[in-house]
Amino acid sequence: MSEPIRILCVFSSLNRGGAETMCMNIYRHIDKTKIQFDFIKHTHDECSFESEIKGLGGRIIEAPQYKIYNHLSYRMWWEHFLTAHPEYTIIHAHFYTIASVFFPIALKHKRITICHCHSTNVKGNRITAAIKRNMIKKNERYAHVCFACSEKSGEWLFPHREFKVIKNAIDTSAFVFSEEKARIARKELDLKNEFILGHVGNFLPVKNHTFLIDVFKLIHDTRPDSKLIMVGSGDNTVFWKKVDDLGLRDSVIFTGERNDVETIIQAFDAFVFPSLSEGLPVTIIEAQAAGLKCFLSDRITPEVDLTGRCIFLPLTDPQIWAESILNTDISKIDTSEQIKRSGYDIHTTTKKIEKFYLKLSETAQ
Repeated sequence: MSEPIRILCVFSSLNRGGAETMCMNIYRHIDKTKIQFDFIKHTHDECSFESEIKGLGGRIIEAPQYKIYNHLSYRMWWEHFLTAHPEYTIIHAHFYTIASVFFPIALKHKRITICHCHSTNVKGNRITAAIKRNMIKKNERYAHVCFACSEKSGEWLFPHREFKVIKNAIDTSAFVFSEEKARIARKELDLKNEFILGHVGNFLPVKNHTFLIDVFKLIHDTRPDSKLIMVGSGDNTVFWKKVDDLGLRDSVIFTGERNDVETIIQAFDAFVFPSLSEGLPVTIIEAQAAGLKCFLSDRITPEVDLTGRCIFLPLTDPQIWAESILNTDISKIDTSEQIKRSGYDIHTTTKKIEKFYLKLSETAQ
């Protein structure tokens, strides 16, 4: 039997962000007798998905962090790496900020390049963001294939190129609402009959957690039985202080990073997501699959609403959010068939991308 083709997936880190979760969803279900994923990360830190990747047969390679001042040595690292590893004919860059640095080297080594956009903006202060925007403009020039998580993200990163939308699919069956899972999740968190607002997202400025806490404060003033659960990794010190200052310490739970979102989300009564910008967040697909009403920033693409259970709200006033959440019927329903019909079931997406990789590999031979 021939060896599987090996796809080199390039990331900044391998923690539980949206892009990483999407890639891992595909990796878990792809036919590994035909296709194997290996991963490049740009960090010394041990990352959340590393043990699972190794268990699935994937290799993890650590690349040096790109710092601008090490531009030449970073390029040299890629020169040496690609020379030593001719087995990687396809390079799938999810870390597209610096793809324009290593893509030209990949092209010189006759590798196929895929640039995959998962956002609609760049992170950082004004100067950093300007540098990143200048870098990513070149990806159109160097990518053989352009992927995006949504139409909006594709139009942002590839304004002059055709691109293919790869849907942020999930294992729908794992998220279908279950009374038993809800009971387990609530018991673990010492919850009973409280009104639970939930959020899943790492503690980054773009996720707008300060606004979320302001919304919850208004809701809690009206419904003292309400609680807010925030799932995600990162430094939440400033948010703990805000919670304390508002007298909400006993009503807010920071769970940290979880590898069982499909269970913890069952404890929620409603899902709240006031991000400043996004591509197409997989967590919102998961929340809909769990039958939840989703209250979202109007800066998120309407493409994410697969079930009619998403309510888009402006970030101008937390009161608008509080009133909407308190006055909306939040009864849960089974939306699994709607998710599948929309093409967001992982089994369908994996089969499509599997065929794509195999066909692309044939052109490289």
